[in-house]
Amino acid sequence: MSDPAAEPGAPSSGAVDIPPASEKSVAAEAKKRAPKVTSLAATPDRVLLRLNKLLASPGGLSSFLSTFNYTLYLLTYLESKSAPLKMRLYQLLNRTAAVPALNAGPSNIAALGSMLSTTRTTLRLFGLLPLYAWLRQLMQGPKPGQDQVLYTTAVTQCLLYISFQFLENVGLLTDNKVLPASYTARWTRSSGGTTAKIYLWSYRAWMGGVVCDIVRLFREAQLERSKRARRAGTTDVSTREEDEKSDQQWWSQMVVPMSWLPVAVQFSKEGGIPGFNLGIMGACGGLAGLGRTADLWAATAE
Repeated sequence: MSDPAAEPGAPSSGAVDIPPASEKSVAAEAKKRAPKVTSLAATPDRVLLRLNKLLASPGGLSSFLSTFNYTLYLLTYLESKSAPLKMRLYQLLNRTAAVPALNAGPSNIAALGSMLSTTRTTLRLFGLLPLYAWLRQLMQGPKPGQDQVLYTTAVTQCLLYISFQFLENVGLLTDNKVLPASYTARWTRSSGGTTAKIYLWSYRAWMGGVVCDIVRLFREAQLERSKRARRAGTTDVSTREEDEKSDQQWWSQMVVPMSWLPVAVQFSKEGGIPGFNLGIMGACGGLAGLGRTADLWAATAE
């Protein structure tokens, strides 16, 4: 009774057999496409898990929020400039010369960008702790063989970043009534009762730290050129490849402070830079954090 054809109600052996599904049949096509559908369904899950790994990695949350925040600034600027295009599309699609009523209030993108900016500033309240640990390490003196210029630059940069973080914390705590107004009255009095002056000097310290990064990179390039000059004519293929890799890394690092510098100058100068807008700020900040965020994202695939 193992043969289905001999079972009661089954076709007799003389009946025409049902042909197997051809390669172009619906059943075969569904079978071939099933793995692709499964893979597509699993894609959001993989993205979310990788994003979780990125946010949990050291510096991952800060890097992601910074890049995302400045990207939103850029999108906000582009959205504000798209009003004439929206109006023209509305007139074309509706075949009318009437001017549509556009929402004059802040967009959802701008609101999200503002919220993320406040969140990042709040998270930086704890930024003094790693800066203190860095300063403790630097106070042990330069490492054996470390260039004195690089060491001095690192100490200066650390002190500037500590000043930036301390002043920003004071401004934030004052704005939120955590610090009594009497503690910062001397600073707020000169700026009409606001913390603008505190933030101004905070951003000036940050700009000094950004400049220190540029000084460090130029000094590293100078030392690297001297090292290559001493071994000129004796490099093999592997050494040249290492040099090319080092050059690429140097340029990728230089992009960061050079991108931050216009933003730092804008916030450090009373009245800002003429012509500076949210779009420029978003493009500079996004470019500055993109490389770091991309590296962290790539590491989540491992």
